Amino acid sequence: MVKKILALGWLFLFFTPALFSQGHDTINVKTNHYSLAIGLGWAHYLNTLEIGGDAATINSLGISMKFFWEPEHRLSLGLETGFYRLYKVKSKTYTNVLGQATMSDVPLLLAVRMRVVDRFYLSAGAGLAVMFNKVTGIDNKVTSTIISYSNYQFSASYIYPLSRLWQVGGEFKFLNFGKSEDWMYTLQVLCAIRF
Repeated sequence: MVKKILALGWLFLFFTPALFSQGHDTINVKTNHYSLAIGLGWAHYLNTLEIGGDAATINSLGISMKFFWEPEHRLSLGLETGFYRLYKVKSKTYTNVLGQATMSDVPLLLAVRMRVVDRFYLSAGAGLAVMFNKVTGIDNKVTSTIISYSNYQFSASYIYPLSRLWQVGGEFKFLNFGKSEDWMYTLQVLCAIRF
């Protein structure tokens, strides 16, 4: 009988603190955030054209959009898309008819971003790209759309918080388009909202 009372006494001593422990904190701290960023800026195509390379316009305006899930650690996972014109070539034929060829690209990438130090990020992404080709000439227009399966990007960005929601910054990015084996790099201004 004494052993049973001692055993119950020990159990009571061990479980009493758990019964009277403090309840949950009433302050909610959000550890997961999401961000949506839009970038706009200069894009430069690394000219690999064998025909018409001298007549190519290789600088254009690039647009990007990124959505990131930002948990409490340094890595973020997201999706990236945009619109980039790789090149535009204008040329006159022997009959003085103006012809033009353009290639544009819309990447659809899965991206991983890491905060290296405060406000400085490195990012890499891979995925698909939809490539648009258009050739106009002697009263004709030929268009084609192809899907490139092996595309990737590497970027470095600096993002400065203006408030709890709004952020601005800049980004330098290298893009590779596998189907056409073309490279380009961009320098963009970013505006982001974090929620």
